[in-house]
Amino acid sequence: MYRRVIIASAFALIASLGSVSVAHAGSNRVDISQSGRANELAVAQEGYDNEVRLNQRGRNQYIRSAQNGRRNLNRAIQRGARNEALSEQRGRRNRSSTNQNGRANRTYNSQNGRSNDSTIVQEGNYNDAGVAQYGSNNDSVIGQYGNDLNAMVIQDGDGNLIGVAQIGNDHDAYVTQDGTNNALGVIQVGEGQITEVHQVGDGNVMLVIQGGF
Repeated sequence: MYRRVIIASAFALIASLGSVSVAHAGSNRVDISQSGRANELAVAQEGYDNEVRLNQRGRNQYIRSAQNGRRNLNRAIQRGARNEALSEQRGRRNRSSTNQNGRANRTYNSQNGRSNDSTIVQEGNYNDAGVAQYGSNNDSVIGQYGNDLNAMVIQDGDGNLIGVAQIGNDHDAYVTQDGTNNALGVIQVGEGQITEVHQVGDGNVMLVIQGGF
């Protein structure tokens, strides 16, 4: 439940951008494609050489993107109905990518630092995924395929790697890293698996697998 609260709070914070596109400073780029009905999006960029690529197809889709810094890139693709994607990036050379296909899926991405990379893919219905990265050269990948799946990733440090894959229904994954050069993988298959992992320190490696194969 608290994972949903964290993500919902983040959604409320960024939603205040409104349905507008704003760019300040120089050489920023926005590429938008919409088709369907009642889709909404807003873009706000400050700095230099930032880029946003957004693609919506369906109905009642919702995207918000905010970037501040240099050479940040945010990409989002939505297919279906009532999906939401929020992204906030500060710093340099951060990259976020979101791909959602289904109904009532939600993603939140927050990056603050340099050269962080976040990828979220969701296929199904009523899935939630959130990523928060602070530092430099952190990588995270979340893939969720099914219904009612929840994943939250938090990285604080440099050179950390997290991968979460959930297949099935009603899984929860909450993972955090605090330190340098840690690696963590979570794979959950089936129904109703729950994983909560915290890595602290440097150079730790962990793999968690749950479910039937």
